[in-house]
Amino acid sequence: MFFDLPQIAVIGAQSAGKSSLIEAISGINVPRDSGICTRCPVQLSMSSFVKEWKCSISLRIEYDPSGNQQGNSTLIDFCTLSSNDRTDVDLWLRRAQASILWRERPVSDFQNMSSIELKRLKPGEGSMLAFSMNVIQVRLEDPEATDLTFIDLPGLIQNASENEIAIARNLVEKNIQGAETLVLVTIPMSDEMENQESARLAKQADPSGIRTIGVLTKPDTITRGAIGARERWKDILQGKLYPLHHGYYCVRLADDEERAKRLSRSESEALSSEFFKKTDPWSQFVDRSRFGVPNFVKDISRLLLGMIEANLPKLRIAVDQMIQECSKELEAMPAVPTSDPSTEILLRVSDFCREVKRAVMGEDHKFLVHDNQRHYQAFKAAIERTTPDFWPFDSKEFFRNPGLHVSGGTVGPFDLKDVLKEIAEALTWELPGTVPFDAIKNIVLKSTTNWPASTNKCFDAVFQSTRSAIEVLVNSHFKQFSKLETLIKTLSDSELDACRVEALILIQKLLSHESVPLYTQNLQYFAAEKSKWLSNYTNVHRTSRPSSPGPIMTSSYDDALSVMATVSAYFQVASKRFVDHIPLAIEHELNQVFATNIHQRLLDNIISGSDVPGRMQDLLSEDEEITAKREFLKQRLARLREIQERLSQFSI
Repeated sequence: MFFDLPQIAVIGAQSAGKSSLIEAISGINVPRDSGICTRCPVQLSMSSFVKEWKCSISLRIEYDPSGNQQGNSTLIDFCTLSSNDRTDVDLWLRRAQASILWRERPVSDFQNMSSIELKRLKPGEGSMLAFSMNVIQVRLEDPEATDLTFIDLPGLIQNASENEIAIARNLVEKNIQGAETLVLVTIPMSDEMENQESARLAKQADPSGIRTIGVLTKPDTITRGAIGARERWKDILQGKLYPLHHGYYCVRLADDEERAKRLSRSESEALSSEFFKKTDPWSQFVDRSRFGVPNFVKDISRLLLGMIEANLPKLRIAVDQMIQECSKELEAMPAVPTSDPSTEILLRVSDFCREVKRAVMGEDHKFLVHDNQRHYQAFKAAIERTTPDFWPFDSKEFFRNPGLHVSGGTVGPFDLKDVLKEIAEALTWELPGTVPFDAIKNIVLKSTTNWPASTNKCFDAVFQSTRSAIEVLVNSHFKQFSKLETLIKTLSDSELDACRVEALILIQKLLSHESVPLYTQNLQYFAAEKSKWLSNYTNVHRTSRPSSPGPIMTSSYDDALSVMATVSAYFQVASKRFVDHIPLAIEHELNQVFATNIHQRLLDNIISGSDVPGRMQDLLSEDEEITAKREFLKQRLARLREIQERLSQFSI
């Protein structure tokens, strides 16, 4: 249920006259047998705002075979009967109940079963449940009916297995808990009041008795000699024993002989009225308002209507809000394809590829570009951390870090002695006063040999971001069709992997360019950087003082300072071009190539092979969960609007 609507729950022991009472109220025949008849709740809604009699039966499935509530509710139309079929209502109710108890079989299996075939079924054996929490909904339109809604619950049984007894009791307990539910307890006068388990359950659910109404049935079973029993039931009816807020009613219902005669409702009511007028002690009552089905129905209808009117403002607000929420959720569902499958798939593929290209270029779905820019910034920072960390001092052991380069560097530190050592180890047949080029090259390579790790890390991060973005777009365009979604994702992953292989070839070439030879044509920038760094290193060297006592060196370090400046200048030139080349290579050779190629790759696969139309039709078969959810929302919306309409009728 959407919320706790005012309703009447009819409970009682097996053979308490519950079925006869429902027949008397509704005018329809319900199943009756010597054993258990009702094995699931039956909700009966009666409306008199009609010109012709009609009865619609539906199955409301909310629980699985184990009794666990499902995430959604399914309403299955079972049958619609006209006035010519009104004598067949009990047969159709038996069929509906059999279908609810045996959910593994198609509904159609039961819609043509004969009464003999139905009696052969064995509830509780094999796959057929003994009881079910799922509900049979009966919508009765009858100009002669009283507008009522009540739910008939399985009778409380004694002669059955412990499991069946417990299930029947649980069904009753669950359905009488609601604060807006009137509990109608049928009590046979052929038994003792103290033996009525239904009365005890009603007392547990409604301790104050303000929701409980007692209906005393079978008064014609009390013999003339049972004087004590007559007086006790008389006291109960007058509220002297077991008092209830709404009191008790006493009804005399049709027996088997009268039912066999198929008496009309008015004929049955006449027999009942005659019985109470002529039979003691009922004939002695001055107030006759508590006798007979018509009085009972009139009062309970007024009581239910009063509850509805009291809750009407709250109910209308709740229904309107739920209709709005359900409509929004339904609108958000993927639209059902209306075009030819081939056309639909090709359009969706084109839209998907267009969005991929726009995402790569940053024109839409900017999260991809934003993610990749973060990866490129991290890559740039990692390259900067490989800057050679030169300390222009005699020995780094006696000086603090001058802070000339990026903090957290991974290459160095190198002091003047370290550089002189590199020069000495690189010497071959150079003339005196000439610094060997290998000394510069070897120090540069100590930095650039760290670049592949950072580059590959950046490439892998961008690749994963791109793959994740494509998954998001695939899901956005194709989630409605699981087979098509799987195919598009598989092909997209394959194409992206192919682009990855080609892009990595270029990345490796760019990395090799930054090994040997060391080269630049950016001479002006290189010269400016070298001059700047030579000035910085020379000034720091001349003004430095050791942080701890140590020997003062007087040797010239001009060559070492020159090497420091040359290496630092070249690193600036090389690193600045490298941190641009790698992101551009990834974007052009991975992302943009994928965005360019994916459309043709998808078309080549989808429209190739035999039976393309059949394959298209299969690919466009909607995911069952989506279809089920859409149907559930449609049914939910229809039920809410029906409730809204009925609430409007109450307002009128």
